[in-house]
Amino acid sequence: MGAEEAIKKLEVSNQGLKVILENLNEQLKEIRSDPKLAGMVDDLETLFYAYLKTWIKSNTEILEILKKDSK
Repeated sequence: MGAEEAIKKLEVSNQGLKVILENLNEQLKEIRSDPKLAGMVDDLETLFYAYLKTWIKSNTEILEILKKDSK
């Protein structure tokens, strides 16, 4: 895989991750409605949020390196 292809894949990945992040609350809505899981959903949301933000940050850092090296 060349640098240009890697850049494109990382950009697409970041776009998808941002969509998931923006809709995280909606995606957890069904789980939140289950009384047995009510106490865990906030922690789960916090965990997912941190995970997604870290993944996006890592992708962005790699993108910056690839773009810098490909110039």
